[in-house]
Amino acid sequence: MRPDPAPSSAESHPRRALLLNVALSVAVTAAVLAAGEGLARRFQPPARPRPLADTRGLDWQAEWQGDFYVVKSEAVGWPLGQDFNRDGLRDRPHPVEKPAGTYRVACLGDSVTFGYGFTRAESWPHALQDLVDARGPGVEVLSVALPGWSTRQERYAYERIARRYRPDAVVLAVVLNDMEDLHNNLTQPPAWLVELFKRSALVRRVTNAEGREIRSVDELFVQPESRAVSSGYERLFAEIRQLAADVRADGAALHVMVLPDADQVGPSPPAPIPQERIGAFLRSEGIGVIDPLPSLREVGSEGFLDRLHFTPRGSTRVAEAVRTGIPASAYEPAALRAALSAHGETADAARARPALLATLAADASPEVRRQAAWALGRQRASGPEVGAALTRALEDTAPAVRVEAARALAAAGPEASGAPATEARLIALLDDPRSEVRWAAANALDARGVHGASDVPWLARALRHSDPYVRGFAAWTLGVAGPAAGEAAPALQGALRDPEPGVRALAVRALGNIGRGDASVVAALADVVAHGTGEGRWRALRALAKLGPAAAPAVGVMVRALADPDEKVRRESALALDRVGPPASAAVPALVAAQRDAVPEVRDAAAQALRTITAAR
Repeated sequence: MRPDPAPSSAESHPRRALLLNVALSVAVTAAVLAAGEGLARRFQPPARPRPLADTRGLDWQAEWQGDFYVVKSEAVGWPLGQDFNRDGLRDRPHPVEKPAGTYRVACLGDSVTFGYGFTRAESWPHALQDLVDARGPGVEVLSVALPGWSTRQERYAYERIARRYRPDAVVLAVVLNDMEDLHNNLTQPPAWLVELFKRSALVRRVTNAEGREIRSVDELFVQPESRAVSSGYERLFAEIRQLAADVRADGAALHVMVLPDADQVGPSPPAPIPQERIGAFLRSEGIGVIDPLPSLREVGSEGFLDRLHFTPRGSTRVAEAVRTGIPASAYEPAALRAALSAHGETADAARARPALLATLAADASPEVRRQAAWALGRQRASGPEVGAALTRALEDTAPAVRVEAARALAAAGPEASGAPATEARLIALLDDPRSEVRWAAANALDARGVHGASDVPWLARALRHSDPYVRGFAAWTLGVAGPAAGEAAPALQGALRDPEPGVRALAVRALGNIGRGDASVVAALADVVAHGTGEGRWRALRALAKLGPAAAPAVGVMVRALADPDEKVRRESALALDRVGPPASAAVPALVAAQRDAVPEVRDAAAQALRTITAAR
């Protein structure tokens, strides 16, 4: 077979020419791009600062690794006043089953509704709860809000959290930067272009990404509105429309409240263009509108912490605006007023004579009985006659009456709830079939205080209750009792295996407060450190620290914990070894190594433990 002939010079010349042309084109293109990049960097304008009150380009994916988040929480409701509940929201816990005769209001919002800068009790949803509670029983307010949420996350929160509580009304609090968040996050370019944008001044100049963003709420007050602002409104309206459909399908009513910014209550406010724009949409969709702007104008700048967030005074004004949208029949004690009038009493229901209210707590009407118990609670009334009436009300056939009686006893304090008959009835109510009654009874027992060893038997039984709120109450209360609750140690050891991590953490805390250094207690706590999860592990180390030298059998576990990935576990381990003292001498090499820990607090704790352990040598 003859080999193929070699290509002639005439055939190879075009191929070489093509390669040279391609190489030259690539080189020229690279040179032009490099020159363009250099010029873009040379003449790149300085970054324009964003107003402090705005979200400053919050990127959901970068901040949350997704487009929704809640706060991780192991809470079961105890201690009372925990900032976050088991839903990961800054609110008290609520029974999933809606109590009979209760009107539920779910408040959806972001950091403004959350109460940024102040305590949970100073946010507007909690101010709303206080306002309706002062007027009558029957309304329960849920705060469903976290910082950084926009209308999309608030819609998700309704779908994933709030709707299972079956609210009767939903209040969506729209903040003016919602349009900014929605437009800027939902018009994100592909990931490869984002990376180029970060690295190349030329790409930034060509794409003009910042020119396509809404950079500040100020842009909402400019006419004619920009394409970006129009996009933000359309995305907002789409979210509200979908939320409204979900709320209506659940048989509830949606109200939307547009929260103004501080400039709108100042001496020279701009025209309320955003409120008018959103209000027109809401009216066209048949959605309720709440306007807090007139009320906030009355307090002016004192109602605002910064441009967007409220002070407690501002939150109260917002709550007042929302209250007007709640049917008065949901909370006004009309039945009680009629009963008082029949007895010749014309005073306000909450100020009626306690003796007459005590009588009405046995009225034939369940609603009168409920409202009479509420009125006694508002007065914090006590005394034998009132105490006897409320104790009888704890056995009422209507759950709502039992709840209000327990709340009234909690408000009155130990003098009312500490009577033997009352106390026995409250303990029995921990087994009530209705969760709202059980919770109110637990709260009343907490208000009456801890009596010590006499409480141990029923609290130990409550540790095995089916309701985690009741179990949490029992573990918390035993911890408050301290050494006087020593006989509860075996029951608390059993609670270390509770299915709820929040109950386990409370049981750990209680064992530390009781202070019994029994071998079984030390072993149980050491097992939590070695094999537990969540905050129970560092709490177990803290409990072991409270046992002092008696915790010496757990030194091996503490030594291993010094190398734990969790810095809080490492620090608490070093602190526990310090409390064990010289019996922890086997930990010296590990403590020496811990002095090189990356976390200063761990290093300091390790150094202190070394000084304590080696002091007697």
